[in-house]
Amino acid sequence: MIIIYEKGTNKFLGATTQVFDNGTWREATLEELYPNADRSKMGFVTVKDSIKYVMAWNEWEFKLDSKGVPVDVVRKSQPDRLNLETDAKDTDGDGMPELPADGKSKATINIDIKNPKGNLVKDETTILISTTAGALSDRRITTKTGKAKLTLTASHETVTATVTAKAEGMAEASLTFEFMPS
Repeated sequence: MIIIYEKGTNKFLGATTQVFDNGTWREATLEELYPNADRSKMGFVTVKDSIKYVMAWNEWEFKLDSKGVPVDVVRKSQPDRLNLETDAKDTDGDGMPELPADGKSKATINIDIKNPKGNLVKDETTILISTTAGALSDRRITTKTGKAKLTLTASHETVTATVTAKAEGMAEASLTFEFMPS
């Protein structure tokens, strides 16, 4: 299989498997695939035949040599991820844990940082936390263990509160609570 890219930008242009020509299998050429294109601006990488490169192209990237020229195709690395859990209970089954809207009820929020294999990340990581209602015990936590803990205190208003955690290079994670009449 060949993966075709644009020289300079390394933008994916296309892919093709071998062609059956006069009784034998062979790699297609750029001339055959792009007869009217400026092929001086195109390059290709030959990889072991696999449809996986074409079916989910956004999961793959070019491996570059020291000059920045593609030499192979490899799976993109996945970022570490944040996960939020709470000890507050969801008593009405709507997927949102509840706290009485009394200005003093608290929920513990546990944050885990895990790598794509599911292991805790032991690198120093700063987590920024915000909420749309209520009060947080911390808005910034630095961890070296892959775990962090904070407390959300309910407000007096009967509203939903979304707690959001962010860390550099990771998708944000959130947890929504309901502050219920007490």
